[in-house]
Amino acid sequence: MSKNWIIAGAAAVCLGVGIVLSHRVEPGIRVLKVTLADDTPALKFLPAGPGPHPVALLAHGYAGSKETLFRYGEALAAAGFVCYSVDLPGHGASPQTPTNYMNAVHTLEAVAREVGPVDVFAGQSMGGFKGGEAVREGGMKPGLFIAIGSMPVLGDHAPPLLLLAGRFEEALPPALLQTRTDARVVISPWSDHMLEGFDPVLVNTAVDAACAAVRKTPPAHPTAWRWRLLGAVLAMLAAGKLASCLTDLFPQLAGFCGLLIGVFVTAAFMLTLNGRWLDVTPHLRLQGIAVPVTFLLAIIAGRLRVPRWSFAVLGVLAMVIGACWYKASPSWAGFVFLVCTLLLMPALIAGIVIGWFAARRGSRLQGDIAMAIFVGCAPFQCLQPPRAAPPVPTPHIAIKLDAKLLDACVGEYEIAPDNVFYAGAKLTIRRNGDHLVWQTLGIFLSRAFDLYPESETNFFLKINGAQVTFIKNDKGEVMAIIHHVAGLPESEGKKLKNE
Repeated sequence: MSKNWIIAGAAAVCLGVGIVLSHRVEPGIRVLKVTLADDTPALKFLPAGPGPHPVALLAHGYAGSKETLFRYGEALAAAGFVCYSVDLPGHGASPQTPTNYMNAVHTLEAVAREVGPVDVFAGQSMGGFKGGEAVREGGMKPGLFIAIGSMPVLGDHAPPLLLLAGRFEEALPPALLQTRTDARVVISPWSDHMLEGFDPVLVNTAVDAACAAVRKTPPAHPTAWRWRLLGAVLAMLAAGKLASCLTDLFPQLAGFCGLLIGVFVTAAFMLTLNGRWLDVTPHLRLQGIAVPVTFLLAIIAGRLRVPRWSFAVLGVLAMVIGACWYKASPSWAGFVFLVCTLLLMPALIAGIVIGWFAARRGSRLQGDIAMAIFVGCAPFQCLQPPRAAPPVPTPHIAIKLDAKLLDACVGEYEIAPDNVFYAGAKLTIRRNGDHLVWQTLGIFLSRAFDLYPESETNFFLKINGAQVTFIKNDKGEVMAIIHHVAGLPESEGKKLKNE
């Protein structure tokens, strides 16, 4: 038997071992796929040992799935909790298409009624805000609320609140979290918004707090995740080596070296991350665009004699620009740009390494092919944009109002913190001819928007159909406003002064 066959066999064995290790869970823990509240897919984590067991409920964030909080579910089950991690409407395997905020709130309430009483609720990012609204409405009453990368408002008679975040949290600066006097705040020194679902510091803190809430002694911290991480790395390295060995064993495949390495490593990436880290689902339309675009950019860089590592430098530069943009002017566009660069960077760095390896086995062209396949596929294997039903347009017809009626609405308003404006908001409303202008200084809403009347008290924003209702007293003086977007909770703002 030739040396290449031995190396190929060893690589195949390492690939298999890596895949097996990547699916390891804590000893005694069983993970089942179940359906709750008629049509809500969930992962059910069952602890070892006889019951009864306390119950934990987990809710992922925007573009996540029930697998996103696998680390928390596994660790809580190891601590003796029966844990449920659900797919919210429009996400993961949920058959519900609309990504309606209140629909998700009612889903959590229905699940809590079925599996409850819920001792611990943990929600990441948007899942934390939706869980907060379920608590504020009274449909869910956990004994402890854990918010991961979110800052929900729980209303009256709120349970104890634990806020978890990374030091480099993009959406919620730690300084903002620490202004909450009604919560315990724990900041991990190294993670950001996306890594908070896997951060061992935050996971262990959540488990210790959950155990304290039900008067249990927390067990030793879980270690199976380390084997999963080792397995994922081992499998991808072995896949790359196996692909290169095939080109040595079969010379006719030498011209496809880059293709084989790119496909093998990407396949290993999917097999090792799926189910234990993320819900890895191909998005062929996006990948069909990203792969040729990445390949074209790599070809152009090669013609210009630009080294492949310069892509990482450009990625870091884009990330710094995004961070500065978002810090200088918080907006939805800035936040999306920053998150996209953060998501792309790990895939870009790995793709550069894969491209370098393929180029050593073949040529610069083969390296470009391998890099393009991984960079074009990997990010869109992990991202799962929520499914949404086509919006039903709500007709709004602007009318003409007397200037005095418009002037009565002019002034400064303050919206108290809630699960839409989680840090609260201050805004100014002024008149501009035959309509009003809404200027908010809160996060994501730092622009001015035209506000058109459809009655004496009801106005609307053309940009997103949001409605603003002005509340008047018996004298016709405006005392407050109610802000409402279809599918979101209403937010009330009090008028601070008249102008």
